[in-house]
Amino acid sequence: MFVQTMGCKLNQYDSEMILTQFRSNGYVESSSVRDADLIVINTCAVTEIAERKGRAAVRAALRSNQRAQVIATGCMAERAPNELLLAGAQKILGNREKESLFGYLGNSEPVNVGGVNDNAAWSDGTVVRGLQGRVRAFLKVQDGCSQFCTYCIIPALRGKGRSLAIDDAVERTRELVDFGVKEIVLTGVALGTYGFDTGSEDRLPDLIAAISAVPGLTRLRLGSVEPWAVSERFLSVVAESDVVCPHLHLPFQTGTDQLLRRMNRRYSVSHLKWIFDRAFKLRDDWGIGADVIVGFPGETEALYRETKAFLAEHPVSYLHVFPYSVRPGTPAAKLADKVSDEEVSVRAGELRELSRQLRSAFHLRHVGSLVEVIVENRGNNSHLYGHARNYSDVAVPRTMAKPGDLLALTVDSADQDFVYCN
Repeated sequence: MFVQTMGCKLNQYDSEMILTQFRSNGYVESSSVRDADLIVINTCAVTEIAERKGRAAVRAALRSNQRAQVIATGCMAERAPNELLLAGAQKILGNREKESLFGYLGNSEPVNVGGVNDNAAWSDGTVVRGLQGRVRAFLKVQDGCSQFCTYCIIPALRGKGRSLAIDDAVERTRELVDFGVKEIVLTGVALGTYGFDTGSEDRLPDLIAAISAVPGLTRLRLGSVEPWAVSERFLSVVAESDVVCPHLHLPFQTGTDQLLRRMNRRYSVSHLKWIFDRAFKLRDDWGIGADVIVGFPGETEALYRETKAFLAEHPVSYLHVFPYSVRPGTPAAKLADKVSDEEVSVRAGELRELSRQLRSAFHLRHVGSLVEVIVENRGNNSHLYGHARNYSDVAVPRTMAKPGDLLALTVDSADQDFVYCN
């Protein structure tokens, strides 16, 4: 079988969960769609472009391998199952169904989307296994979202926020460590809302502390964390740990209070400024990345410039830039003051150039310093790659390392893509 993953890190975890189900039932993972008897496309629906890629992936799989069965799952399977059927998928399964996807193979119905059950508690029937040899792994500790940002369709596709119990998260961490995983990345739809469904709005630091205490765990890295969850206690737990990486990925979305209110984001620009100020007072080696939406309805030229200036004036390591995409059924789809496609494209291009400058400056700060890198199974003909604790991308000569090595190396040079240790 072959699984193609589209979209977020949570989908990457879900794809590994799907593979685990099939491995335990005797299936072997194929290296390409051409060799597979079964192809699973794990789709995304966060933007119109993501959905276009989902349809294209189904069509491309069928062109490459007409004998294979093609199953589509994920968020687009929830939002637009008929579009995936028209693209050629033989079976459509929603987000909840992917948790026991293997059991649906014998079902003759082409569409098996059970819908979102907002009253359901945490449900994840498959514990991800089969990770021997991996040095990094994702651990899903949260799913769904109850925040209802005006631009986002995900709450309608994944349901209300649900959290994995801390004891269960610790047990799964132990299993991953036993499999040889050195770095675990916590992930969720809205990781910053961990514990909200149990009546506690400050449980994420407790989860981080419990997981980081698991014997043998080398690193714990956090996925995207909403700014409203970054409290004094949160920063202290992260900054003071020898296991938790000093790396934050924060979905700022904009650098203006006016648009934050329009987006229904529950924080202010002053809080974003406080995060930088407080974090760098606790330690000076952070890597802090940010998501930014450009072209949200009402984003005037002045507001866009305000956001760009905010990003340029703070120690941001890199940006993920998202042109605003209308999602049918969301409040933002009805907002006036749309930004033209041409202007959105210009602004996105400017912010991507800013990101290149920020990443280059971030990497150059490492020259002459010592970095700890876990070497991963990726690279080119001459180098293997890995991440430093603060998420700088490190290139190490193949003659010096092998995948899985934990090394402390001096940075000799850097560019916008890597820091180099020779």
